[in-house]
Amino acid sequence: MTPRIHVPQLLQQHARIALDDHERHRLLRTLRLHVGDAIILFNGDSGAWQARIVETGPPLQVELVARIPDARDAALAVTLILGLTKSGAIELAVQKAVECGVARLIPLLTRYGVSRPDARQSENKSRRLQRIVIEAAQQCGRTRVPEILEPATWHDLPGLLDPGPRLLFWEEAEDVQAVRLRTLPHPGAAVTLLIGPEGGLTAEEVTHAQEQMGFVTVSLGPRILRAETAAMVTVAACQLLWGDMG
Repeated sequence: MTPRIHVPQLLQQHARIALDDHERHRLLRTLRLHVGDAIILFNGDSGAWQARIVETGPPLQVELVARIPDARDAALAVTLILGLTKSGAIELAVQKAVECGVARLIPLLTRYGVSRPDARQSENKSRRLQRIVIEAAQQCGRTRVPEILEPATWHDLPGLLDPGPRLLFWEEAEDVQAVRLRTLPHPGAAVTLLIGPEGGLTAEEVTHAQEQMGFVTVSLGPRILRAETAAMVTVAACQLLWGDMG
């Protein structure tokens, strides 16, 4: 599989791009590539481009050869709101959601989730999650890098939501309001999904989401899933029913 690399630079034919030391090490030391070998670059705006290594440097330089037709970004725009969980869980959830085709990610501070990190921790966590998003997009062949926002509160959330159906997946919905995903109508071009943290959402939070933001409560069945598992399952299920996985 040809290595794929996300870069911030403008991409156009015959342009030369210098890659950072991290990618240089990966290409030369890990993958053992040489001058003349092919890679693929994308920046999230200009599609995917075939390139070839022209200098090993440092810095390693590549030259763009031709734009590649691409259809790997999902037609269904899924926004995933995920109750902020401990680092390992949210990192796995973010990685797998990107692979399943999510378009936008919003970490949410909830009552039973982790506490708001201090400024330094928040900055480090944001950089780490952004890197995970980019690496997941590289791995699965996407040309657009999903947007991941800073952690939001319930107060912030209404101003961050896009138009379209809003679905809240709650482990207690099976007993209270057993709406199933397969019974819902096609959402059109976009859908917003909300998953709670490890400790779940409170009944008050669910009611707030329903009454103030128009979320429909949906059940994932009788088994209680971990937060990271629920995130993967819900995005994949939506892509299977309404997107490009079916």
